[in-house]
Amino acid sequence: MSGEVYAMLLPKLKDIALPRVGGYQSTHEHLIATVKSAVERSGENPSLIQEYMWYAEKMWRLTQTYRDKALQMEADALYLWYLVRGRNDLALRTVAKSLGINISPIEEIMDRALSPLLLKVLKRGTLIADGTEQTLIEYSGMVALISGYVDLSNMAEGDEVVIISYVKIREDGDYILYRREVFTGKQPEPALYILPRPAGLAYKVTLQQTAGMYKSFDYLFVKGT
Repeated sequence: MSGEVYAMLLPKLKDIALPRVGGYQSTHEHLIATVKSAVERSGENPSLIQEYMWYAEKMWRLTQTYRDKALQMEADALYLWYLVRGRNDLALRTVAKSLGINISPIEEIMDRALSPLLLKVLKRGTLIADGTEQTLIEYSGMVALISGYVDLSNMAEGDEVVIISYVKIREDGDYILYRREVFTGKQPEPALYILPRPAGLAYKVTLQQTAGMYKSFDYLFVKGT
């Protein structure tokens, strides 16, 4: 935009802009004072004041856009972004608190940020075979990746074990066979790994010993969201 156009527009916008600029001016002065105090109290390098001002201004904008839980989530995320860049925890929290925001404990923030990447134990135990098809794990709920281990160490010559996986993809539907695996005799690699599979609406893994003296089988299943 040319200077001539700016010159024409500014007088027309002055009455609209003044209340907004005036309102923010007091906020800006408050942020400056808060940032200087926070940096000094935390022992942070004074040369970083401008970066803390950027943080403060971004935090203030969040208060103008979000409320309640949404504000908390956004504020925590902004705090974490500056924290991992090496900024001081006390200074960041002090600035946020001056705007009425209490940043969540770091453990809570990290759990929230990383939980989708972490595996959680879904079920573990020991199953004693009885010749019928017995359930190792059955899961329904949010779509998740289910994986696990079944220990076949106790199998001997003459034993036969069938591991079957089912999935349900309709709320009013039945389980559909996903995979059937048969293991016979002593297993050279007894730690059977159940590959990660989307659970759909429901997921089930069963074990049936169809031959030999009945054995016990340890198992562990985990889920990732």
